[in-house]
Amino acid sequence: MPRTTKKAKRTKPSDYFSDIAAWPTEWMGVDEDLEIGRGLLEFFIPFIQHLMDEEYAKKTIDSHGSNLNILGREIIERLNEADEDKRKLSPRELILHYVDEEGGPFLSFGTPMTSLSTDTLWRMMLPVVNF
Repeated sequence: MPRTTKKAKRTKPSDYFSDIAAWPTEWMGVDEDLEIGRGLLEFFIPFIQHLMDEEYAKKTIDSHGSNLNILGREIIERLNEADEDKRKLSPRELILHYVDEEGGPFLSFGTPMTSLSTDTLWRMMLPVVNF
């Protein structure tokens, strides 16, 4: 009889996203972006943990985590292009600037369907992260 291997329980966001600590480095365009990216991650990680604690499906957590990675990249990209003046905002203020009850930013590299998917996440994230 074949043995079945039981998968280890995922208990922290890095169990889903092994590269999560590197996201800010991946988003970085200039050196100043690294600190901003790390600050954004301080808001994203508790949200992913919330999804895990609420026992959302693995696929849902994967999808929302990937969309958070997209949001971080989009915020940093905008700071480096058209919104240089927003660089002085805190990570919290940046999230609130780009995300509201109606959704998040239209993604510069996505499709309208990508934006619809991420808008749902942005609306979910706002109350959970205690803005």
